[in-house]
Amino acid sequence: MTVVGCAQKQPGIVYDAAAVSRILGLPCESSDPVPQAEAGEIIIYYGGWDLKTLCLSPGGKKRMWQDQDDWYGKYEWKAESGYYRLLLPVPNSNRRTWDEQLRHLARIDTAWKPAPVCVAATALLIHLTETGNDLLEDNWCRSARKCSRVASTPSSASAGVACASAATGNDLPFDCVFLGAALKVP
Repeated sequence: MTVVGCAQKQPGIVYDAAAVSRILGLPCESSDPVPQAEAGEIIIYYGGWDLKTLCLSPGGKKRMWQDQDDWYGKYEWKAESGYYRLLLPVPNSNRRTWDEQLRHLARIDTAWKPAPVCVAATALLIHLTETGNDLLEDNWCRSARKCSRVASTPSSASAGVACASAATGNDLPFDCVFLGAALKVP
């Protein structure tokens, strides 16, 4: 699958289960074949954890805001374990409302859906920890569930996942708010 509008992106990035475990310090194993990433995609293995578990992981303790424990524990968002293809951010998805972002994503490919919060947060945290590079370039992304900025240190770029729907009151078409998208690999 070729992702329209990703020409500015580097070749795809892959973080398999072993890399995720090493980077985050969380146990995760998979016998599933590791998918190849298309240009502009990020492939990660996500182990089914929630934000609190991610925050308390050795990797999370280094990069995620630790004063959000009540918030991380309040929302027990999880997704199915396995490999995910991600667009973080979806190209040209800023300056759009949530509904406009969804229509834009459907024009890229109807198979893509807004990324689950924990999957997006895992990918942002893994990449930032491993490379020091913020996939969002100090911007934010909307995801499938409402969330606020999840990873940051004073001396690094921050990785953020922002509110997802008009119901949250944060549905303005900001320059710095993109959409994050995911496809669960079968």
